[in-house]
Amino acid sequence: MQSRYTDEDARRAVEARAPGVSEDLALRTYTARLLGQDPDLVLHGGGNTSVKSRARTVLGEEVDVLYVKGSGWDLATIEPAGHPAARMEPLLALAKLPELSDEAMVNALRLALLDASAPTPSVEALLHAILPFKYVDHTHADAILALADQPDAERVCREAYGPGLVFIPYVMPGFVLARRFAEAWAAFAKTGARAEVMILEKHGVFTFGDTAKESYERMIEVVTRAERWVADHMRTVSLPAIDKSAAREAELLPILRGALAEVAGEPEERGPVLELRASDAVLGFLARADAQDLVAVGCATPDHVIRTKPTALFVKGAPHDDPASLRAVLVSRLREYAAGYDAYFARSCEARGVKKTKLDPWPRIVLLPRVGLVSAARTAEAARAAADVYEHTMRVMTDASDVGTYAPVSMLDLFDVEYWSLEQAKIKPVQDAPMSGRVALVTGAASGIGLATARRMLAAGAHVVLADRDAERLDAAMAAIPGKSRPRAAGVTMDATKDADVDAAFEACVRAFGGVDVIVSNAGTAPEGRLETAAGVAALERSLDENLLSHARVARAGAEILRAQGRGGVLLFNASKAAVAPGPGFGPYAVAKAGVLALMRQHAIDLARDRVRANAVNADRIRTALFDGGVLESRARARGLEVDAYFRANMLEREVTADDVADAFVHLATARATTGCVITVDGGNAAAFLR
Repeated sequence: MQSRYTDEDARRAVEARAPGVSEDLALRTYTARLLGQDPDLVLHGGGNTSVKSRARTVLGEEVDVLYVKGSGWDLATIEPAGHPAARMEPLLALAKLPELSDEAMVNALRLALLDASAPTPSVEALLHAILPFKYVDHTHADAILALADQPDAERVCREAYGPGLVFIPYVMPGFVLARRFAEAWAAFAKTGARAEVMILEKHGVFTFGDTAKESYERMIEVVTRAERWVADHMRTVSLPAIDKSAAREAELLPILRGALAEVAGEPEERGPVLELRASDAVLGFLARADAQDLVAVGCATPDHVIRTKPTALFVKGAPHDDPASLRAVLVSRLREYAAGYDAYFARSCEARGVKKTKLDPWPRIVLLPRVGLVSAARTAEAARAAADVYEHTMRVMTDASDVGTYAPVSMLDLFDVEYWSLEQAKIKPVQDAPMSGRVALVTGAASGIGLATARRMLAAGAHVVLADRDAERLDAAMAAIPGKSRPRAAGVTMDATKDADVDAAFEACVRAFGGVDVIVSNAGTAPEGRLETAAGVAALERSLDENLLSHARVARAGAEILRAQGRGGVLLFNASKAAVAPGPGFGPYAVAKAGVLALMRQHAIDLARDRVRANAVNADRIRTALFDGGVLESRARARGLEVDAYFRANMLEREVTADDVADAFVHLATARATTGCVITVDGGNAAAFLR
C-alpha cells in the first residue's frame, strides 16, 4: 500500500481552508479524505477520524475540543463540517464513568457539541478523546481483518507487529469499547513499549500521531505490514478454473429481481435494484470448494452487517438454461434464507433476553457461481455500496482462510450490532415516492418530451435509463441531471431503428439496475409529404421504420424483460394528435402514428395475461427538436398561423409544454388499473377528440 500524502497537497489544503477552519481541522480533513478514498481501508461511511485542538465558543473563551467524524459523513468526501467540535472536558469525564447506556452516551455527546446543529459525533468519540495523541485514524482495512479474523488473532497480530501492538479483544463498539481501551492502554503503558498500532479483534485498526501526516502514514505502514505478513504466510492453494458459461446477465437478473419482489411481497411493477459484480476475482472465489462454507461464517467486521446482512445467499447448481426452473429454485432458496434469518433472530433474542422488532429477512447479497455477486437494495447507491462491501469481504475471506482460518465475530455478536440503534441510524431511510422501486427506460430522452419525462420520473423516485441516438445531446442531458438524482440515472446511446441497438439498450438497463418496469417509447421524427407523390411514399417508408416499427422493436425487447420478471409492467407510447386528426401534407407522420395507437391497443390485449399494461399519450404542438429543420415553420404555414400563435391554437389558448406531456406519462406509469388508454395532452382540439 502506497502513501498518497504529499506536503504540497497538505499545504494547499491549509491555504484553501474557509474562514473559521483551523489548520488542524484542514489537515484532519485532508488526510481523512485520503483514507476514505482508498476502498482497501474504508468503505461507504466506515471508519472514523479525529483531531484534538482548540476552538472559541460563542462567549469568546478558548476551550479544548475534539474534532471527530460526525454521523452521516463519508470519509471519502468529508468536509470540515463533517468533524464537529465537542468539548474535551465532558468527554474525558464521560469516559471515566463505570457504565453508560447508548442513549445516554449519544445525548451526552450532543450536549458536548459547540454547535447544537452539528451532526452527532461518532460512537467511538470517547475512545478518540482518551487516546493520548493529537490525530487518530480508524479503518477496517482488508489486510488487517485477514489477521484480526483468526481464531488466535492476538498471537498472529503480535507476530506481525511485535511489542508496539496494543491488542483489544473483541467487544461491542461504543462506550464499552472505550472502557476496555482505557484498561488495555493502562496495562500497555506498564510495559514501557512505544505504542505504534492498536488492533481491535475482528473489527479494525487504529493509528495515531502528533501530526496528521504521522497518523496517516502509520496507517499505510501497518496495513502494508499486514499485506506482507499475509503474502509470507500464504499456503499453496489451487486456483479454481473460472467458468463463465452461465446465462447472460440480461436474462438472469430480471428473473432474480422478480423472485426477490415476489417473496418480499412487493407491489407489482416494483422491485429492488440489483448490482452485478462478475470480475475474475469474484468468479474465482465462487468457484472455490470452500466458498459456501466461508460465506456461511458471516461478515468480516460487524460494521458491514447493516449493508450485507449476517450472511449472503449462496445459490449452487441453479439451472441457468431454464428460466422457469431457475425462478422456482430462486424463490425456494430465498424463502429458505428468510426462514434461516427468522431462526437466527429468534435464537439471538432468546440468548440476549431482549425483544426486538425484526428487520426484513431477505438477503442483500446473492451469490451465483459462474455468474457473480448480485446485491439487492431499494436504491442503486445502496446496492453498489453492498456490492463493494462484499467484494472486499470475499478478499478477507480468501486471505484469512489461506493463511489460517477465517473466524470473524459470532452470529450473536453480529446480531448485537445489526440491531444496535446507533448502527441502524447510519442507514438513511428511503423516502417512498410515487415511482420508488420502479425502473424506467425512456427513448428519445436527450431532449424534448423524452428528457422532460425522464426528469419527471427521476423526481418521482424512479431509476431511469435515458436512451437516445444523439450521443452529444445525451451526454449534455446526463450532465444536467441534479446531483441527488444522478445515482438513479444512466444513459445509453441507441438508435431505435436498429434491433441490435435496442437489445443493447435494454441489456444496459438490466446491467444498471437489474430490470425494467416502465418503458416509454418516445423517439421519432416528423417527416412531411403528400402521399400521392413518389417523394411522399418514400417519406412514408422511412416514417414507418422511424415512427412505428421503432416502437415495435422497443416494445418487443421491453416485454421480454417484463415477462422474465413476472411482475407486470407498462409500455407507454408517444402517439400524436396526428394519429386521429391528420394535418395537410403530414401524411407520412400521421399514418405511422395511427399505427402506434393500433400497436398500443394490440399490446394491451396480448400482454394482459402477463399483467403488462399498454397506454399512449396523444400530444400536439410541443416545442421540441421534432420541429427542427423548418418543420415548425412549415406546419404553422399549413395552418395559416404565425409560429407562436401555432402553439397556442387550442381550446384553452395556452401553449402545451413537454412537462405537461411528461406528467401524463408519469400518471400512466402509476395507474396500475389502466390499460389500452390514450391520454390527450393538446390544450383541447375538438377534431382530435377520441370517440
